[in-house]
Amino acid sequence: VKGLSDHEAESLCKKADSSTEEFIMQQAMYRIKDPRRSLPFYTEVLGMKLLLKLDFPTMKFSLYFMGYANSSDIPSDDTERRLWLARQPGTIELTHNWGT
Repeated sequence: VKGLSDHEAESLCKKADSSTEEFIMQQAMYRIKDPRRSLPFYTEVLGMKLLLKLDFPTMKFSLYFMGYANSSDIPSDDTERRLWLARQPGTIELTHNWGT
């Protein structure tokens, strides 16, 4: 078994359809076991900020949205913050299922 050659890798990457021109990769989701360990890693080691935290007590899980943004750009109003977050590229959603 062998990896792709540089030429093969490049030949497999096709020109994007023009309708996708303004698409962004908004977020990736990772499950975390312990937010007390994960949040310091993403903030101190990777330099990210906590953009939004959501708790779902009846379903027993929390979401932590992490990303690179200036603190002054993050809206303080909860509704505005959620709308703003949906437009941010390259964020990470950390999902903590309580009790796991």
